[in-house]
Amino acid sequence: MLKRLALVGAAVAGVVFLRKKAKQQQAEQDLWTQATDDVQAPVAPAPRPTATDEASTSS
Repeated sequence: MLKRLALVGAAVAGVVFLRKKAKQQQAEQDLWTQATDDVQAPVAPAPRPTATDEASTSS
């Protein structure tokens, strides 16, 4: 009975260790992704229509 309990405890400890390791690797990957993302220039707003543009389209 004690051997089974030790085996279950070791299995649980192994799962906890692997999950922690996976979270650390994912956090590092997210950090690298964030650090190496392309920086995009801000998008300029569309030019506003002028009075002459509105007059020529309303005929």
